[in-house]
Amino acid sequence: MIVVKASGNGFSLESGLADGRNHFDHHREYSGQPAPCSDDRIPVVGDNDVVEITHIDADTYVGLLRMAGKELPEVDFNLMEKVDLNGSSVCSDKFVPTLLYMVGVGQLARDLKFPRANADAPTDVTEIVEAMMAKTDAEIIQIGQAATEQSEAAYTNCRVAIAGKVGYWVIGANDPFDPSRPYEDGIPVVVVHRTHYKSVSIYCEPKSEYEFGGKMVAGIEFAGHPKAAGSPRGVEFNAEDGKKVYDELVVRLG
Repeated sequence: MIVVKASGNGFSLESGLADGRNHFDHHREYSGQPAPCSDDRIPVVGDNDVVEITHIDADTYVGLLRMAGKELPEVDFNLMEKVDLNGSSVCSDKFVPTLLYMVGVGQLARDLKFPRANADAPTDVTEIVEAMMAKTDAEIIQIGQAATEQSEAAYTNCRVAIAGKVGYWVIGANDPFDPSRPYEDGIPVVVVHRTHYKSVSIYCEPKSEYEFGGKMVAGIEFAGHPKAAGSPRGVEFNAEDGKKVYDELVVRLG
């Protein structure tokens, strides 16, 4: 069951509760707890037990495998936990099996239209999770391999300009560009124009001092998260508008 936050009933994984018996999380106030992927306290649950999650990623998925009594993938759970907490930049090799498995789980979930949590009502995702578990580890890694190759291609092919601390990418609906990817190459501010949405976004490396949510850049007032801000909804912007944002940020940030 996918929820906004665990109710405290039944079982839960990475959903805001942790007691080491029925509920398992390792974020925020539970940062001292092990990640579900490596937490051998997680029990096998019954067919009629309800497990609440707020999202699906590889760490949560391996926790679900534990609860389902399934065989666990032969990957590095310590690395999985590090990536889960800090992002893929902790791993310089994009084609390490553990990272490919993680990417594969995410891509498989998107392919199966895994829903987002709905504040109004929990959503039963049992059938989707069962479809994911029907895939072998090798198949998941293959999915991750293909997704990583496509993402790396988009990172290179959709790049328009880089100067100093800022980079600019123009992407279409079929370009699987990861806005956080440039951080790994020392580019802390990323401007993205999405041609299919006619929008401009500014992403900032989380550990950097930069943030542009609520600020005006090149005549555009960016809204949203301070470090992942977008142009106003309902207003169309083209690639040249994105380039102006990029140019202004290059000057501002030196």
